[in-house]
Amino acid sequence: MSDFFTSPPEAIAPTSPPQPRQVGAAHGWRWIVESFLIVRDQPLTWALFALAYFGLHLLVSSLPMIGGLLAFLLAPLFAGGFVLAAARAEHHDELGVADLFSGFRRAGQALLGVGLLYLALLLAVLLVFGVVLQLLGGVMPTPEMMGSPSHAGTMTASMLLGGAIVFVVNLAYWFAPALVVQNGLAAWPALKLSIRAGLANWPAVLTSGLMLTLLFVLAALPLLLGLLLWFPVVYVTGYTAWKDVFGHS
Repeated sequence: MSDFFTSPPEAIAPTSPPQPRQVGAAHGWRWIVESFLIVRDQPLTWALFALAYFGLHLLVSSLPMIGGLLAFLLAPLFAGGFVLAAARAEHHDELGVADLFSGFRRAGQALLGVGLLYLALLLAVLLVFGVVLQLLGGVMPTPEMMGSPSHAGTMTASMLLGGAIVFVVNLAYWFAPALVVQNGLAAWPALKLSIRAGLANWPAVLTSGLMLTLLFVLAALPLLLGLLLWFPVVYVTGYTAWKDVFGHS
């Protein structure tokens, strides 16, 4: 593994990796509530952060050839910025535009490494899943095949397996940006620790993900305006989840 993925951010003094706690499923909802309370204190600023991120994401994504890939890789850098901004906001510090880019300054290389490794994991999972489908005789279903109980059962099992695998891979990312900017971990150690903590707390992570999905539907109803606050709540949840699982008791 190269130093790019294993060296801690220079801006943060490396420390011993924190030990994750195991929390109950209900904590997943608590993370969202605490995130909302942080966003509520400075709602206009967080909404502007959301607008700025949307605009930058669309701009980068529109670049030919590499736009989509670049937007994907930049996401952890903004995620780190949201975590750092949430930590400041929790102490009632006034946030500014520069806070949105604080992840770039604090640990840009490590956060970029998180994006690269996360992408590699996703591609590896897709490759393995494709091979498994071929071994199971998986093909694109036709209406006639879907009417067959055996084919329908195979497709259902495949979808459930694929969803479970993607969920486990996402656990590697869930805590990673916060572990980089708050604990000074390098990309690879952050991903490894994130998946260990995620597997220990998967009921809480699943609860949080399901509730955020439900809240997305509700936020999208008033002409999508609710998304301006829903989006920062999602990113700040990365901070509140990290604080609950890795923070001091």
